[in-house]
Amino acid sequence: MTTLRTLIASTALATTVLAFAQPATPAEMGSFAGRTDLGIVRFQTRLGSFRIINGEGRLEFAFTGTLMLSRVEGDYQVSGRLRKEWDKNDRVIYTGTGRVVVTGKWRAVQWFGRDLRGQMFGGGTMRLAGEFDRDQRTGEYWFEDPTIKQFWPAGTTFDILVPNRTAGMNPNVRPRQRR
Repeated sequence: MTTLRTLIASTALATTVLAFAQPATPAEMGSFAGRTDLGIVRFQTRLGSFRIINGEGRLEFAFTGTLMLSRVEGDYQVSGRLRKEWDKNDRVIYTGTGRVVVTGKWRAVQWFGRDLRGQMFGGGTMRLAGEFDRDQRTGEYWFEDPTIKQFWPAGTTFDILVPNRTAGMNPNVRPRQRR
C-alpha cells in the first residue's frame, strides 16, 4: 500500500512540476526551433550586469544601461531609445533604454545597467554579476521551471551554462559513500 501511495504522490508532483514549466515558445526559439542541443534561460534584475560568451541562439531583453555586441554573426535589432556610441573593430556599443534581439552566433554580448528582463534560447556561458537594489534584492534567473529560481549573485561573478546541464541535480545532496 505504501508503494502505491508513493507512486501516486510522485505522479502528482511530476504533473504539478510540468504544469508550471515554461518551455521556450516558438517565438522565443525563432529559427533555432527543433534544436535539442539548446536550452532556455530567463532572467531579470533591477541592477547588475551580464556577459554571454561564445553564444548561439536567440537572445531578447529589455533594459536601461549600456550594451556591447562583439563579433555578431547573424542579425540583431535594436529598438527604443538606444543611442549608438561606438561601431568599430567588430564591436557595437549602445546606451539608453530599449529592447534588443540578437539571432545567430556571437563572441560576447555584454550589458550593465538596471531594469533588465529577458530570455535566451540557445547555448553559451552566461556570466552574472549583481548589486543589491534598495529592497536588498539582486535579481533572479531560471531555466524552464519558474518555481526553481536562482538568485542573481552579488559581490562576485557567477557563470551559468546554457542549456542547463545540471537539470535534475540537487547541489545540496551528496552522493552516498560506499563502505
